[in-house]
Amino acid sequence: MVIKIRECLPKNSVAVGASLAERHMESVQKAVADNAIAPGSLILLDFSGIDIVNGSYIKGTALWLLTCGRLSASNAGALSAPRHRADPRPCDLYVSVAGLSPDVTTEFQDFFKARRLPLLAARHLKSGLIEEAELLGHLDPILTITLKAALRRGPVTAPDLHRSFPDGDVTVTAWNNRLNELHALRLLRRIRAGRAWKYEPIAKKIVWE
Repeated sequence: MVIKIRECLPKNSVAVGASLAERHMESVQKAVADNAIAPGSLILLDFSGIDIVNGSYIKGTALWLLTCGRLSASNAGALSAPRHRADPRPCDLYVSVAGLSPDVTTEFQDFFKARRLPLLAARHLKSGLIEEAELLGHLDPILTITLKAALRRGPVTAPDLHRSFPDGDVTVTAWNNRLNELHALRLLRRIRAGRAWKYEPIAKKIVWE
């Protein structure tokens, strides 16, 4: 699903404020509330033509989607039921942004870095899939190593990574915990492979700037 922010009503090249974010996300919020989004869907927010964004708008769009996805990967969603449609709720979705100008990139970078969260900014797309993306925000160094290992191998399990680093002291359980955390951060998809989980990056290539 691609949401072109420049075409959302009211149309403007400036995307600021929580109220505007909620208006632009209204259809997505309804789809999430109605469980109308297919599990594992990627939602791409296209900011092409947007000159200015602020933290309140990012919080109500990209962070809202990321939070819904993260809730689906944990038990946190069961702690309290959302009281409003605009409240985040568990939904197995992934989020990326695209079409960022240099100034908008800086806003996203600062926003997610301050919250110690990662977000992928898609650079190249093909048939709705992310061919290449830049990682914005923050990712723990150990998780960065794990993500890069998953990118090199493609679909991977914790035992696969354990065998790939025979001279290391990282256990299979530790690798599994790291992969699971990257899944919770919405950087890796996972599918059941027998008794194990198999993980795959949502982007074929990720670059760090």
